[in-house]
Amino acid sequence: ASGMSCQLMHYVPSEHDTFFKAMEGFDAIIVRCNPGQINAAGGDQMKFDDSMRALQKKGIQVWPSPDVMTNMGAKDALCKIANLAIGLPDTLAYYSPQELEAGFKKTMAFQPRVIKQNRG
Repeated sequence: ASGMSCQLMHYVPSEHDTFFKAMEGFDAIIVRCNPGQINAAGGDQMKFDDSMRALQKKGIQVWPSPDVMTNMGAKDALCKIANLAIGLPDTLAYYSPQELEAGFKKTMAFQPRVIKQNRG
């Protein structure tokens, strides 16, 4: 056995303190929560982010960190790593209707595309 364990932990805003006490028992945390979801669930995104930062200060790896999420944004992050070994060079973002019309038409000529709305 490798000694590794992966556990799914659901964050419930009303159980914030209990959740973060449990997180202290992990070596690393992968956060799969989009910006806006915590507030929409009645929680406080800043409180969540500050608690994740506190775990980082204790030496627990958090990916992506709150600061990475704030500075890169989920979809922008994919564009920013497009030319790295882990990225896809044809990952693009359009920030105006004119950019979308010009760029998207060109890429559609070569292969099917996925479109995702930038919500935050």
